Amino acid sequence: MWLKRDINLFEKILILAGFAVILFGYLLIQGPVVAEGITLNSLAVIFLWLILIVLIVTAAINENMKEELKIVAVNQSKEMRMLREDLKRRR
Repeated sequence: MWLKRDINLFEKILILAGFAVILFGYLLIQGPVVAEGITLNSLAVIFLWLILIVLIVTAAINENMKEELKIVAVNQSKEMRMLREDLKRRR
């Protein structure tokens, strides 16, 4: 009776993009930081990289909430339908 939530294509792509951003960002940032040390430019790049990671996590959370709310709405409509049918039988 209750719907089970499956991972959709957008979430799969988002997971792959998130891992790619984390891995490639770390590898691209680590080289110049080790060579030059922490400079103002490297801090700006690290900060922007962290913002990108936060945006990807936020997109994943929003997609998950959307899917969960859809399931809740469907379950509530089924429950309301069953309550109406039950009230009709009791009359």
